[in-house]
Amino acid sequence: MMRHVMITLAGLSLLAMAGFAGAADAPSDQVFPVTFEGTAKIEASNLRNKKLRAGNKRENELELEPLLRFDVRVMPDSPVYGRAELEWKRQTKRESGERPEKQTRLEVNQAYIGLKNDLIPNTRVKMGRWLYRDEREWLVDENLDGAWIHWRKAAWSAEAFGGRVNFWQKDLMDSTTRNTQSVNIMGLLARYQVAKRWRVGAYGVVQNNVRDDSFRQGNFGIRSHNARHDRLQHWLEIGIAEGNHQGESFHGYALDMGGTVIFPVENLKPRLTLGYAVGSEKYRQTGLQSNEAKFGGETKFKIYGETLNPNLANLQVLTLGLGASLGETSTLDLIYHDYSQFRLGALSEDDMELRPRYDRQNGRRLGYGLDLIYGWEPLDNLKLESKLGTFNPSSRFAAGSKSSSPRSQPAYSAAVDLEVSF
Repeated sequence: MMRHVMITLAGLSLLAMAGFAGAADAPSDQVFPVTFEGTAKIEASNLRNKKLRAGNKRENELELEPLLRFDVRVMPDSPVYGRAELEWKRQTKRESGERPEKQTRLEVNQAYIGLKNDLIPNTRVKMGRWLYRDEREWLVDENLDGAWIHWRKAAWSAEAFGGRVNFWQKDLMDSTTRNTQSVNIMGLLARYQVAKRWRVGAYGVVQNNVRDDSFRQGNFGIRSHNARHDRLQHWLEIGIAEGNHQGESFHGYALDMGGTVIFPVENLKPRLTLGYAVGSEKYRQTGLQSNEAKFGGETKFKIYGETLNPNLANLQVLTLGLGASLGETSTLDLIYHDYSQFRLGALSEDDMELRPRYDRQNGRRLGYGLDLIYGWEPLDNLKLESKLGTFNPSSRFAAGSKSSSPRSQPAYSAAVDLEVSF
């Protein structure tokens, strides 16, 4: 049962014992070699009218998930250190007309040994299971099993990683959560720091067996990000995707660009965001992305819409955002998205959260979405996030199969996260 993860955890234990042994001869004011952090969180989400129906035929989805996260770091100030993060969660999921599904999990989110740049100049290393997120989580937001190397010198930096998703068992209570297929991923990202908060770069991410045994995909591109500037923030992604599936090759491109202007009004700090994203008919994101970011505020949200939540595939998205700070502890954002297809065609269930049942395919425009994002952080260890969204379908979607059927009704989403750290 999860032999490899147990080996990794055993390695962390050895590091801990080494730390305790060294602590015996250390000065009394030395930092304790093991640190512990905990998080209690409850997440609730509700998606209504998932198939864009009308009347009592609407299908809804409700999820409730309390969780406890434990983060242990061994010898965090040493050149060689370790980390283990475990998460207990109890998920309850209910869909219209179905009995609630309940599942308890004990997941290993991270378990790795790290090397700081004290050992190898300008270089840091992680080996084991670790969480990787790139800018705007546009490529990867996933726990990977393998190795990660980060190099930095002056204004230049680079990251290289290779591994698999769930090569080791994810849920300690469910042996089927180990991925027995050879799903491999390798990535290389290079960056140059133009200014204090502005970085440009290029990347390449290659995957095997992403969807099935015959699927190969590579994502390559250039990018520019300035996400922390006090006045003007921007992002730019220019990418291509190419690969082969069941003997047929595919090739597509994507563009995602935009910016946020923050006006110098004390305390309120009003913000205006404008963005445009397009993915061609054959473009595919990596499948490991979450597409979450901030528009100058303190709360992350789905950058292409909370309710529709699409991947950038055969899609155009125009985004307009207004935001402000409500004092020193909370922020509010109102985001508008307008959706249309790049080329007219059938929708794939893999490309968005909703599942429209009746699609006339009589126009490229899909509809528009509206999100209201609120974040409140009164204390360093207390945070509340709430997200309300709607997707209003165009006349392309109908409420029934008849030609005379009225247009579909909107879908709605709501999510609340309450987190306490200790």
